[in-house]
Amino acid sequence: MITICIVDDQRFMLETLETLVSDAAEVSCIGSFSNAEAFIDQYENLRPDITLMDIDLPGMSGIEAILAVKSNYPSAKFMVLTVFNDDEKVFKALRAGAGGYLLKKHSFDYLLESIQELYKGGAPMSPEIAKKVINYFQVDGNKLAKLTDKEKAVLEMIVDGYLYKEIASKLGVTIDAIKKHAHNIYEKLHVRTRSEAIKKFLSN
Repeated sequence: MITICIVDDQRFMLETLETLVSDAAEVSCIGSFSNAEAFIDQYENLRPDITLMDIDLPGMSGIEAILAVKSNYPSAKFMVLTVFNDDEKVFKALRAGAGGYLLKKHSFDYLLESIQELYKGGAPMSPEIAKKVINYFQVDGNKLAKLTDKEKAVLEMIVDGYLYKEIASKLGVTIDAIKKHAHNIYEKLHVRTRSEAIKKFLSN
């Protein structure tokens, strides 16, 4: 069972997410909060596997909350759930330690799959957010040159937001084969996740 907390100042969104999660056998909501301060105050007691975090909150922002928690609990996992898709907020959230970034308008379509992906070490992102990633991969052509044609094809689809099973279906191979390609890609780029790749290129 994957435990989650939800932080969002919109009551409708909180209730909608709680309902969505309550219908899933593999995910359990153990706390919901309308502001970051209350969430931080209870984090020690709750220790959720994943926190769904809005950015625009009253008082402390979601990004500040991620930084605060990650400074004391480095292994804490956060998925940003927001309406903002501008570069500044996306990359600030990823630098703060968010492992995933979903836009609210897309989130309900694949939220549960994204939670599972983040829990397993992936970096789920909405398609239009993921597309920003490829621009940073393209900054360093030497590293991209190390990838095989198949790995480049897999990378393109990963950053376009496709799940491993969807990539496997498109390429006519097994999910395990795609996982191996993804592992090789991150090894060659010297990163472990998409979000780490973004951070790496942002620091260049």
